Amino acid sequence: MIVYWIMFLIPAVFAIHPIVVNQKLRVISFWLVGLIFLILIGLRHDVGGDWWRYIELFSFHKGIDLDFKKFNSSDYGYETLHWFSLNYFYGIYGTNLIVAFFFIAGLLRFCRAMPMPWLSLAISVQFLVIVVSMGYTRQSAAIGFFMWGLVDLMNGKKTHFYMFTILGALFHSTVLGMLPFGLLYNKKLDFKTIAIILIMVVTVVYLLLLGTQIASMYYYYITIRFHHSDGAVIRVFMSFIASIIYLMYRKRFDQYYGSSTLWFYFSVASIIILPVAFYYSTFADRIAIYFIPIQLVVFSRFPALLKCKLDRTIFVASILVVYFFAMLIWLNFGNFSGYWLPYQSILTM
Repeated sequence: MIVYWIMFLIPAVFAIHPIVVNQKLRVISFWLVGLIFLILIGLRHDVGGDWWRYIELFSFHKGIDLDFKKFNSSDYGYETLHWFSLNYFYGIYGTNLIVAFFFIAGLLRFCRAMPMPWLSLAISVQFLVIVVSMGYTRQSAAIGFFMWGLVDLMNGKKTHFYMFTILGALFHSTVLGMLPFGLLYNKKLDFKTIAIILIMVVTVVYLLLLGTQIASMYYYYITIRFHHSDGAVIRVFMSFIASIIYLMYRKRFDQYYGSSTLWFYFSVASIIILPVAFYYSTFADRIAIYFIPIQLVVFSRFPALLKCKLDRTIFVASILVVYFFAMLIWLNFGNFSGYWLPYQSILTM
């Protein structure tokens, strides 16, 4: 458990009391922490709820020629990578290390694009870093590519956003559902935009329904509600709060950071997902992962809107306290947190 607390406390301490050093050293220290996260995520052993499921489900790749027809899912990127790792690069550990690189690269790049990167990173630790990257391996790669693409989208590079989102879909096809948001950045809804979005949605839904993975997810998450995520409501509620803050202060956000309709639609989607989480917790939980960036954007940008330095400090400290207790409750009382405890690594075996 101490490993997880160190992962949270390092960025939290830097967020609340940043060390005064030159810009180059700040960048180095940030990426150094990212490297530590990469090692802890990639070289973990028997950590995460799906650890043995990944080993059993994809073990057939070892010792055979690469054959796409035999793949268990439409996540061709992950299965190809895992085939290579099983046969040439240290098995599940090689796969996890490479996937962790995709995730960490996207997460750190997105955090670096925020006004308070250490705060954004601290916010990410409990769910994105620990639960998602150490439990939902394939989806963590997808969200890593997606967050990398979001930074390009914020810089006006829509083609790059689409490219990285599609790359992410090779690891978890659900990220294709985020493609229409590329049309919503700094653009008002007109008839042409709505028509293009509808075409994209229909196309994406059709492609997703072709995959057995989506059919399986629909059956287990929606039809019979076989899976249940106890912490889903709390995690979705975090995005809900961030969304309410953004909508309340949208004009000030737009004045200070420039107008962006993207975060408006992220906020609306996050608000809609909250009531869904009460009835279809796992479904909402998995979809809400892609909207977590709204938390990083709002909680990192909002302090700059506060004129009083004391108010800014109180706000940042309050955010960290909330995420501290969210992590404390999950680690000690979460029904499934035992799959993450104790933390183990092949470096200590």
